[in-house]
Amino acid sequence: MSTSLPARAKALRERLVVLDRLGANVEETGLLEDLRSDLALPAAELSRALDQRALLFGSGIETPEPSSLETARKRAAALLGRFTAERKAAALKKGTGWANLLKEIKAASTDVSASVVRAWKGYRQTVFTGEAPALVKGRIAFTPTNNAAFKTYEQLHQAFRAEFDKFPADQAAIERVKALAARLTETAKAFDFDVPADVKRFLEAIQSGGAKLDLLTEAVREWLNANDAFDNYRIVPRSADGSR
Repeated sequence: MSTSLPARAKALRERLVVLDRLGANVEETGLLEDLRSDLALPAAELSRALDQRALLFGSGIETPEPSSLETARKRAAALLGRFTAERKAAALKKGTGWANLLKEIKAASTDVSASVVRAWKGYRQTVFTGEAPALVKGRIAFTPTNNAAFKTYEQLHQAFRAEFDKFPADQAAIERVKALAARLTETAKAFDFDVPADVKRFLEAIQSGGAKLDLLTEAVREWLNANDAFDNYRIVPRSADGSR
């Protein structure tokens, strides 16, 4: 028995409704995809900045949270609530909420990144409070012990300083900085700052290219003998042009 005309008409109408809905769904999917595309880059940049903040925070390095981050959170929560109630692109695009969200995420990303950089740079002054090699060099006499300690200190300080030229890639990089700071602190303990003034002048002259005989005072000779360093030096006549 053939299907009646009314039944055929009803079936056709139902199919047309389904096709219409499918077409509407395709269009809606495209609109939502456009919104996702708009959000992708700002969200990725903010995510990277937050990951960096989490890395520092997890290592006990305080990193203040900028107020712009909370502003973006509130905006996102409001839009999420609106979209949950009406799962359409139009719900998100209504008014200026979506455009403001994109701006606020970008602002938060910039502010979090700046906060992270400041925190990392500031950590350098916290993890190691010792003096720079140039300052140490001006305060010590270059005895054999001080000379060896200073070379080690200078190398460690250079490596330590280089770590802060870039952001740490992972927890291991932060631990490396802590280890360098600990070694610097330990090395600095080897410096002997208690050296007689005559000895300091004599050793500074040696470091600068040579000491005149009048700097070899009795106090200097006694100190050199007491420190088993007398045989480390010898008298060398200067040439006519002043060089040795």
